Amino acid sequence: MVVEEILKSKGHEVHLVSADSSLQVAAAIMLNRNIGALVCDDGAGGVAGIISERDVTRAMALYGAEAVSRSVRQCMTRDVIACHGDDKPEHLLAIMTETHCRHLPVMRDGQVVGLVSIGDLVKAEHHL
Repeated sequence: MVVEEILKSKGHEVHLVSADSSLQVAAAIMLNRNIGALVCDDGAGGVAGIISERDVTRAMALYGAEAVSRSVRQCMTRDVIACHGDDKPEHLLAIMTETHCRHLPVMRDGQVVGLVSIGDLVKAEHHL
């Protein structure tokens, strides 16, 4: 199995947020969509960063109540690890374990075409 097969089952929808949005807006989107991360696009279909539940938690610990008014740009993870449709789940799980990330944008020709989570990859591994 490869990532593209996971996306065929899961879908290619990627939830985006503007880097200029507040952390409160990003958290509300994640809550309403029941997801753990949002991709911050770079305006050209690429990835400027990812804002995750972990980033929100970190901001709350560092800035307290003021965190909700900080921008996504100030709190997002900028060094994003991405993957491709032909990557295998076991390879990506090893990368995610080593780097402590839980979400990987799926890229094709410099464009975001999906997002896989550690849960998606574990599920795919068990269905081989």
